[in-house]
Amino acid sequence: MSLLSTSNLNIRIGNTPVCHKLNITCEAGEVWGILGRNGKGKTTLLHTLAGLRPSVSGEILIRENNILELSRKKIARQLGVLLQHHEDSFPATVLETVITGRHPHLNNWQWESPSDWECAHQALSTVQLSHLSERPINQLSGGERQRVAIATLITQNPDIMLLDEPNSHLDLKYQIQLLNQLCQQTRAQGKTIIMTLHDINLAARYCDKLILLPGDGETLTGTSKELLNESNLHKLYDHPISRIESDGYPVFITK
Repeated sequence: MSLLSTSNLNIRIGNTPVCHKLNITCEAGEVWGILGRNGKGKTTLLHTLAGLRPSVSGEILIRENNILELSRKKIARQLGVLLQHHEDSFPATVLETVITGRHPHLNNWQWESPSDWECAHQALSTVQLSHLSERPINQLSGGERQRVAIATLITQNPDIMLLDEPNSHLDLKYQIQLLNQLCQQTRAQGKTIIMTLHDINLAARYCDKLILLPGDGETLTGTSKELLNESNLHKLYDHPISRIESDGYPVFITK
């Protein structure tokens, strides 16, 4: 059974098409990437897959259940979203923010259990922020706030993770460490990730499959090996790109 799939999905931003009849099937253990130029709808597609905005037509299925027929709580127990921008409406500490990842799994008026708090502490350790657990969330740098958001998602522990530019604001060290951690856990635990990326080389390194958004509703889907070639990337970014090999890995550079 697929974790997330689409059937003839059509999405528009105003009169501009993002995708036309998009059909994907995300299986357990797969990491997907979404690539495209700014303004072509990467974030819009991700938000639509999360059920945060409506599509024009078509279906989105979570474990073969139409997302429109699921409550937000049922969706949140299976699917988690990392947004580009974080709004902290209420004063809270880092730990208090991260523990909110367990809330979809709690019943009404149920308090967090010791195991819930342990999940939050472990997630903070994973992103190397345990030492800031009691710091107010509004006193963090952009990179630290991004790591808190990732820790919150890890605490939520969904089977489907939709990540909007997960490497945003992060130093190179944390980009690699956290993507390594998330992708390794995804494959080992039979989960799936779909993430928007600007960096072709990160997509080549981490993604099994890709959705390319050249524009005008056109989409290209397939394996990274199939799609990441100079012809497709030139069309995607409207700029010539060369592929070279380095230590057995493909590396893409602009001409």
